[in-house]
Parts: sequence; C-alpha cells; structure tokens
Amino acid sequence: MTRCSAIFWMLTMIAADASDPKDLLRFVNDDQLRGTFLGVKEGPQVIWQHPDLSAPADFKTPRIRQIVLRGGRPSKPLGTLSHLGLVNGDRVPGVVTAMNADSVTLDTGYAGELKIPRNQMAILSPNPLGGQIHYHGPFNEEEWKMVHPAHPGGLPTEPEPSLPEAKDAADAPSRWNFTGASWSWEHERGGTAIIRESGMPELAQLRFDIAWKNRLNLAVAFHSDFFHAPAVENPDNANKPQVRDAMESASLPLLFGNSYVLHLFNNYLTLMKTKVDAEGKFSFERDHRNNTGVRLGDAGRATVEIRSNRRSGEIALFINDEFAAQWNGIETNGDELAEKNEVAMKGSGFGFIIQGVDSPVRISDIIVCEWNGMPDSARSLQSADQDVVLMSNGTDRYAGYVKDMGQTGNIMFEGKHGQFRFPLKDVAEIRFARNQQAVVSEAPENQMLVRLGPLGLISGQPLAAPSGTLSIFHPIVGDLSVSTEHISMIEFNAEHIPNTDWNADF
Repeated sequence: MTRCSAIFWMLTMIAADASDPKDLLRFVNDDQLRGTFLGVKEGPQVIWQHPDLSAPADFKTPRIRQIVLRGGRPSKPLGTLSHLGLVNGDRVPGVVTAMNADSVTLDTGYAGELKIPRNQMAILSPNPLGGQIHYHGPFNEEEWKMVHPAHPGGLPTEPEPSLPEAKDAADAPSRWNFTGASWSWEHERGGTAIIRESGMPELAQLRFDIAWKNRLNLAVAFHSDFFHAPAVENPDNANKPQVRDAMESASLPLLFGNSYVLHLFNNYLTLMKTKVDAEGKFSFERDHRNNTGVRLGDAGRATVEIRSNRRSGEIALFINDEFAAQWNGIETNGDELAEKNEVAMKGSGFGFIIQGVDSPVRISDIIVCEWNGMPDSARSLQSADQDVVLMSNGTDRYAGYVKDMGQTGNIMFEGKHGQFRFPLKDVAEIRFARNQQAVVSEAPENQMLVRLGPLGLISGQPLAAPSGTLSIFHPIVGDLSVSTEHISMIEFNAEHIPNTDWNADF
C-alpha cells in the first residue's frame, strides 16, 4: 500500500448552488461547497463535481473536515442493526456467520465478508438497542429547530438585532452552532433550546454523546409535545404567557410543553415533569429523591442513554453504559407517585438546553430507537477475565467464556456451572473480557471516519477508488471497499473533528 501523503492546500469557498445539491463538503476552515461526491484518487484527493464547474475538481483531504452525503441519509440503509464493537471504537455492522477462539466472521451488506481477530473485539451486539431506529444524527441542520422563551415557536431564520423585550442587541437569543455531525453551545449564558418535534416512540431509547468544559448544566427534554398556550385577544389577559428568563426552570414548560426534563449536573441530576394546561398555565413537578451518585467532573465526555416508557412513567438512566438512576413516575409530594393518568405523556419530541453560565457543551451521535424494556446492560457486569453474555430478555446474564458458534447458530458458552448453548437470536450483547483485548494502536495522522446508516462507524486511511465505492485501509481488517450507498458521512482528519476533540475556539 502506498502511504497517503499529507499535502496542505487552501481553497476559497465557492457559493452554494441555490438548487441545494444532495452532497455537502465542509473544509477545516468552515467553508462549505455543495455538489456531488465522485470518489477518491491518489494523493489522497477527493473528486468533487460542482454545478458551476465544467469538469470535476480535486481537493486534498488534509483541508477537508467532512463530506455529508444526501443530507446524511444513506440511499440504501443497512438491513441489520447487529454490529461488532472493536477496541479502537469502531462499530462494524454485520451478521455473525462464524466464531471461534481466534476470530469472528461478519457478513456485511456493504463490504462483503469480514474476518476480525477475536482480541480486537470489545463487544458483539447481535440484537442491539431493542428495536427500530427512528433517528440517527445530527447530519441535517434543517431537521432541527431552535426555540427561546421569547420565541417558543422557533427563532427567526435570520437573527434579530434585538428582541421586543430587549434593552439592547446584546439581549438577542444566542444560537446553537451546527458542525455537520454535532450541535455545540459556545456562549456565556444558556437560553436557547435545540429541538426535534417528533421521533420518540412510546417505549424509547434516547442515546447521545456529550462533551463539556467547566460546569455541566444540561437539560434534556423527552416525550415533549411542545404544546403552546392559545393566543388571547386581550393583551392584558392574566393567562397570556410571559417571557421568562431561560435560565430558570419556569421557562421549561414554555419551551417543551408537556414533557419530561432530565437535568444533568457535574455531581447530581434531577428529573421533572413540565405541564401546560388547555388555558396555557404552566406548572412542573420535580423528583424529590436525592440523586448524587453522578460524578461527571468539570470537563470530559460521556455517553448518556435514557430509556423511557411515556405511558407508565418508567425511566432509566445510563451513563457510559453503566446504570445511574431509575424512576417509576414523578413523586408529587415526596411520598406518593403521581396518578397513572397524570404520568402518561403523549409527546414524541425531544430537545436540549443549557441553563448555566460559561458551560460549553457539544452533543453528537444522537440515536433514538424503540426500547424493548431491557432494564440493564452487560456493561454493568463487565469483567477483566470473563466474557459477559446478556440475553435479550434483559434479565438473564452469564459470565464465563464464549467458545465458538456452531453451524446451527448457537453460541457455545462455558460457565462456572457448566456448558450452555445460546441461540444467537436470543442474545442481546456479549462483552468480551478486557484482559483478552489487544492494546489500541495510535491512529495515523490521515485517518478518516466513515459513518454508515443507520448505525456504523469505520476508521481507516483513504485509498483511491472509483465512483460509487470508498476504499479504506483498516488497521485491523486490511483493505475494505465500501459501497457509498450505505454511507451517510465521511470525516477526514479525525483527530481534529469537533465532536471528538475541542477546537481552539471552543
């Protein structure tokens, strides 16, 4: 293999085509260029066709941040959510067809058959997440809306010089920054929420990655209906909604309507339920239990997962795949659970808002899917010297050694109390013993990340390939040829990507 060279080249941004072509190229200096991705050639260089150019242009990859294909939507989504998690953080989608003491074989719909050494595996998820994926992103800015107490229906397309209630332009609502694969809040004060008005099923898992600096102060709304107070003819009507300080909890019903809101701080968390009645009067109920077991620190990263049943009020929180808290409804007075008809929520939206001062946050890799009711994760019993198998019923788990997989599709497992055969279709995930995993090697300077839809992440070095195919040199698997119809985004210069590292301006 010819080693990919790092050649720096500057580009002045060409204006985006008004017809909004399907692909988007983002440069490291935040310039953007719309057009069509045609592949990669030696250099490495990206081949790009812009409507205003008579011939394709070539751009050196060291100056490219990411390429978003078709607005982040694969033209041919993967047929399975089954995947293998590698020690380097990759998530390789595929169906397991063979397993022994040395390797696992995956049948993929995008790169053929892959054989992966066993010591490179951290987790195998034959039946992950529990159900159909309803959302994965953010890859498309237009799928989201920003709301503020002064603009509960959504901020104007163009920032206003000032609010009607503002004393000067400095009081205008600040906005979230979209970077192509994440949302970031970089302002001194919080106040504006970023929301999606649909996407959450009745039994749902909401999973996302966060990175933060200073004091974490993030409110996460889910099962939100965004109900707003009805318009009133009399401006002096007492029920007219008042513009509230977005830093106060009292603003949350105005922003999210009827909703659950989980508030994450560095060392504790709270859960509340916001309400808006038919007349537009706001109220909220706060959980009174003490949840001080969270230790997130003043800066860092974490994966947050909320599992919820909007009808029953059952909610479970996991941080970095480890159980953190559980609720069976919001307590109304510290002793009594709310009535069932009061617990039930009807909304399918969700959103995020910063309510602190000097609290930069970046949110990425958001997944919303159906929840099968599993209350736990095999991560909670992950062992240094034993494999842990979690069954799809969410309660049965076994620690021991996963030997191989027979031709009938059964996992051969050896535990303390004997040998077992587990049908692969009944296994939710397998966490492999940590002391059997290989040491992660340092990523090359020109590494890129390829995101597959709706679930998958593969790293490697770009190689020359014809249109319709992306060739990758993967440090574990070797040369891969991935069909672009399954790809939602390609990220270059991975060590500088905003949702994996803080940039100098953030």
